[in-house]
Amino acid sequence: MQKSLVIGMLAGAMAWTAAPRVADACGGCFVPPAENTQVTGHRMILSVSPDQTTLYDQIEYSGNPEEFAWVLPTRGIVDVGISSDLVFNQLGFDTTVNVSPPPLNCDWSLCENNDSAFGSASSATGGGGGQSNGGVDVVASEVVGPFETVQLQATDPQALNDWLDGHGYNIPAEIEPIIADYVNNGFGFLAMKLVPGVGVEKMQPVRISTPGAAPTLPLKMVAAGTGNTTTMTLYVVGEGRYEPANFPSFSIAEDDLVWDWDANLSNYRDLRQAGYDESQGFAWQTESSLSYSVMGFRSSIINVLDFVGVEGSGYEATDDKTAYDVANEDLDVLFAGMDPSAVMVTRLRAELSRAALAEDLTLTASSDQSALSTNLQAKKATGTWPSCPCGGGSSDPNAPRPLPRGNNLITSGAGCNVEAPTGGTGGFGGLALAGIFGLWAMRRRRSA
Repeated sequence: MQKSLVIGMLAGAMAWTAAPRVADACGGCFVPPAENTQVTGHRMILSVSPDQTTLYDQIEYSGNPEEFAWVLPTRGIVDVGISSDLVFNQLGFDTTVNVSPPPLNCDWSLCENNDSAFGSASSATGGGGGQSNGGVDVVASEVVGPFETVQLQATDPQALNDWLDGHGYNIPAEIEPIIADYVNNGFGFLAMKLVPGVGVEKMQPVRISTPGAAPTLPLKMVAAGTGNTTTMTLYVVGEGRYEPANFPSFSIAEDDLVWDWDANLSNYRDLRQAGYDESQGFAWQTESSLSYSVMGFRSSIINVLDFVGVEGSGYEATDDKTAYDVANEDLDVLFAGMDPSAVMVTRLRAELSRAALAEDLTLTASSDQSALSTNLQAKKATGTWPSCPCGGGSSDPNAPRPLPRGNNLITSGAGCNVEAPTGGTGGFGGLALAGIFGLWAMRRRRSA
């Protein structure tokens, strides 16, 4: 029996404070009862500017589905495109939090002779606009990269359910009232499937753009096809720092960090899990928020194509465009309508319970527009402090320190370890830009 999977994504048309609008919805992962494929997480980018809102979504799943498909409630006709792992990997590398241990209390003057230590993004019109199919209007259809897409309109929820069922989308009974609600409120739907014969290894992040600014992620249908907990990493790209308006949120302060010298890591993950548990799976953690160089980001992506090559980058040439053209068009969409000097990227992470997916996430400009650094240093430590190099005695700040010798003090971080508590690609494949531009830093990093 052919496997069918409708993987949940979030669609555009979000509420903008200057011009309120009805928020669009997200899709659900609909898996036939006999299948064991399950969505375990999402990496998402929400790009928000006065001109347009674009959602990038990449799905993490368990199992080995033969067919992937998406259903997204939308407003009007949306612009659908394909992106690359490179975009997520670079944002992930740039915004990952690194925790370092307390400074060592060593006499470095004793060490006189030591040195301190990116598929296709093409689309082709497939015809079919304006067709009527059993009470459902197919208003547009096209092939976008490895996906066949159709955009649907219906006034009868049952007709839409029948259309989806007849085209291989298994709709759980508990999701049908949600679909009916969207239909009754005038929503259309985007349905996507892999082109027959294209394997799951060809899957790429999908990009959906709608006009206007609207920082809302409707989550109601994400519960379909997920387990008890769904991990989400969300990068909000816009002119300023964002935070959840209707969900609890938290961040981790340096003063709460404790470094365990015996385990060689901090309590960062424990503090994060406590924040999730305290909120019963509703809270979003603000991991970092940084001013961001649009030019630097673009250069990093293009440098990968230069040094690694376009094969496997996710950006492939078409009949009339080079891979570089395709990459630049994708990045034009990501930063569309923004003042390059004002761009910030806010990284949010959640482990949402199924109950939390019953409510849409609304984002708002944070009252604190300062940067939230990716570099944290623990102030306290437990366990056995490491020995100082070169016979310098104990590194414990509470232990007696040897008298300095000479006047050539070396203020070095040699011997310190750094952990990256939030991980890099988070279980997703793709090229890691750090492999080219951050080899030394990656050697210094340590997973919590």
